[in-house]
Formats: sequence, C-alpha cells, structure tokens
Amino acid sequence: MKKIILAVLLTASTLTADFLGQAGLGYSKGDNGENHITAFAGAELFMGAGLRLEYTKNFSEHPEFSKEDVSRYGLFATYQFSLIPYIAITPKIGLVKTDGDFEVIETAEVLSKSSTQFTYGLELDYYYNNFLSIYLGYTDYGNDFDIDDMDTANFTLGFKLHL
Repeated sequence: MKKIILAVLLTASTLTADFLGQAGLGYSKGDNGENHITAFAGAELFMGAGLRLEYTKNFSEHPEFSKEDVSRYGLFATYQFSLIPYIAITPKIGLVKTDGDFEVIETAEVLSKSSTQFTYGLELDYYYNNFLSIYLGYTDYGNDFDIDDMDTANFTLGFKLHL
C-alpha cells in the first residue's frame, strides 16, 4: 500500500510540474577578479520545489604571483515561482563543499584546505521559450579559508535548459 501511495504522489507531482528538471551553465567573475564556470543539474520534486547539484571551478590564475585551484560542490534546495509571464525567481539554500589549493610562486608552501558550509543564493530567470531561460544569479559562499583574496560571492550569468 505504501508503494502505491508513493507512486501516486510521484506521478501527481510529475504531472503538475511545468518541467521535470533543468541543466545549466554559467560564468561568473568573483569579487577578486577570478573567473569561474558553474554547471548544474536539478530535478523538480513538487510544484516548484526541487533539488540541484552544482559544481563551480575557477579557470583563471594570477601566474605572476600565485596559483589558485578552487572547486565547489553544492547541494541546494530550490523553489521557482513566476512573477509575471517570462520572468521567474529561484531562491536556493544548501550546503557547499569547497576545496582549495593556494601556492605563492617561488615559495615551497602550498596551502590546501577543505570546508563545508551552509550557503544561499537567488536567481532571476528570463524565459526565452519553454525550454531555455537566461538567468542572473547571486551565491554567497562565506569565507572559511581565512584568505582575504578568495572569492566569497559570485554573480553568475548563464542559461538553463528545462527538460
């Protein structure tokens, strides 16, 4: 009986959903000038509420004085709701694990650190059509590394494919 009820609830949530999931790609320039790329995949669970897996990686360095390798892995709860036709807001909260390696050129010291922390963000979506939207987002990553030059907030511009 429990399996039947679960199957009915999952089917009902799928039928009421505008889309089953989304995949996206975005670019951000962090608050210290670092370039980041963000990729994510998410699933809508029930009437706008969903889960998202997100990966962010820096791809620029300051070769004249340091090398930085920062990766972020996130699991977010999201909720998307429409303001007006073609415009939607997506707040997100979740946990982000950050792995960082920092090396100052011409020294033997490499600082490696890992951190997991609660974070939040907000995205504004413009729907080009039913399957594609452009978004502008903000995510606050905090600073558990005690490194003043590390990016702690990102404004991201990208696109989402709605499946």
